[in-house]
Amino acid sequence: MSKVSSYGIKVIRTDTYVFVAVIFLTIYLILGSGLHGDDYAVISGAQKVSFYEYFYPSPDKIGASIFNLPNYYLFRWTYFTLGYDYQIIYDLIKVFSISLSVYLTYRFFTDYLQKDRAFILSILFCLYPLHDTTSYWYMTFTYVLIPSLILFSHHIIRNNKYKIGAPILLISSFAHYSSPPYVFGLAVIFIFEKKFKKAAIFAIPGFLYVAYYFWIKFNYAGVERRINTDLSILDFLKKILLQPISFIESALGPSYWLKAFYAIESISLVSMIIVAVISVFAFLKVKKISKIPLLSKSLLAGLVSVLILSFGMYALTGLYSHSAFNLGNRSTVYGSLFIAFLLVTFLPANKKSVAFLLIVFLAPVFGLSDHWKSWNTNQKIVIENIRNNQDLKAIEHDSTLIITGNIYSKLGSYAHIEFFSMPWNVRAIFEDSTNAKNIVALTPYVVVINDYLIDPKFGGK
Repeated sequence: MSKVSSYGIKVIRTDTYVFVAVIFLTIYLILGSGLHGDDYAVISGAQKVSFYEYFYPSPDKIGASIFNLPNYYLFRWTYFTLGYDYQIIYDLIKVFSISLSVYLTYRFFTDYLQKDRAFILSILFCLYPLHDTTSYWYMTFTYVLIPSLILFSHHIIRNNKYKIGAPILLISSFAHYSSPPYVFGLAVIFIFEKKFKKAAIFAIPGFLYVAYYFWIKFNYAGVERRINTDLSILDFLKKILLQPISFIESALGPSYWLKAFYAIESISLVSMIIVAVISVFAFLKVKKISKIPLLSKSLLAGLVSVLILSFGMYALTGLYSHSAFNLGNRSTVYGSLFIAFLLVTFLPANKKSVAFLLIVFLAPVFGLSDHWKSWNTNQKIVIENIRNNQDLKAIEHDSTLIITGNIYSKLGSYAHIEFFSMPWNVRAIFEDSTNAKNIVALTPYVVVINDYLIDPKFGGK
């Protein structure tokens, strides 16, 4: 066997071993993270939907899911069939999603970077601590999977495999309302390279999805509630200025470093040992890393466009500003792609830098994993206690049940994972365990006015 062919086999084997290791790493991080946030409310609603209604949904009944039909059919079936049980299946789907996303993102970046840097970048993007919600909250894992599929379709179309790339891109574009910034932003890469035919092919699914989105908005009143129709031009400009400011603070400012610190505080002994073993192994086994590459101007333009377009999209809603904490941190996924690109592109070409990056990155990742799994264990205990509490069942119908505690998980001194903070989750969890007419969680924003409990955030009274 020639040296060339034996080297090729060695590279293939190395790539395989690395991605198998990623799968096992993801299994450790995800298994036990379970259900969170709106998962409970959606499951409650799904149990009241017939088989026919699931496959032939009405926009009035499934709400925003009508904008994400591929996602609805591919991943929301779990809510209808599994309910609150078999949480390991939810977790295995998350494992599959993250592992696949790492591979798809890696394939895209091999068009611009050496394989080692492309791999590091894909790991950073998919597991970035800033948007940990997208790893552990079942409802939002597609915030990483969808862009990974769009990135992969870009790679396929670049290599002239239109019959494969175009269908993947079309399905991905319609799979989630978060897709347009990626589709239009990555089309900029082809425009920058003067590959106008490919740019047009890439952008068309984005235009089709936007047309579909507004068709639903204007034909089904009340289904679309994200775009703020009362937003003035001045308000929009204020919101769009707030977007980069809040993102920079969340991603680079005190919020991120506090989050990383408190995440590391949450790390278990087993996780600490795993992080140490991975870091030492990388330091000893990685002989060298590829040289710092020339900056791809087209890629830089594309990723900056993705980020700017995401700012514009969120400004239109008037609902979102970026935060490192709580379930809303999924909005930072666009910028995380850009930050991961910069970190890896300018990573010094020595193994000390790789080992240092691994420690700084993996310690918060494993700490956050332990935090999510610990909070899920707490949630399951609370829910089991509610189900077994006979005093709750004895409460009269006209009564008001007031709930204290378990509003959020606490990451250090900061509220992080919502539980009883959302009234629809409270109703979903308590509905089969009490006859009380009103169930109110005493969140920090609930106030008493004229002997009434008022929830100014969600409009409850």
